[in-house]
Amino acid sequence: MESLQIAESAKSPFVNFDCENGFFEIRGRSIIENTFSFYEPVFKVLSDYVKDPKDTTIVHLSLDYYNTSSQIWIYNILKELNKINDIAGKELKITWFYSDSDLLDAGKDFRNVSKVPIELKEAKGGFDDGLDEEI
Repeated sequence: MESLQIAESAKSPFVNFDCENGFFEIRGRSIIENTFSFYEPVFKVLSDYVKDPKDTTIVHLSLDYYNTSSQIWIYNILKELNKINDIAGKELKITWFYSDSDLLDAGKDFRNVSKVPIELKEAKGGFDDGLDEEI
């Protein structure tokens, strides 16, 4: 199974899809003009992974800003990940890290609209630092 890592830029997030260990992370800013060219390979790796996932899949989403077209891709990624919940014996843990009330609301919106169980956690001192209370 192919993994994928994309370095962060001023307009695109860091992506780490470690299929071998069942860990997926998207972190940073997503204000890409051509979201298809960025997210299509990400979605392909994810779709392949979902066909035969690890027993536990852990997903960390910690976006500090994203545009509307990125929002659509994030929603599609969440819906694809949710297929893991339909496989007996497989566990999916998605955490949405937020640093302010707008990002908290965004996490709640994604959880409500996608119907995907998403844990919301405050990122203390930045997205790479310790976590605070659960919502």
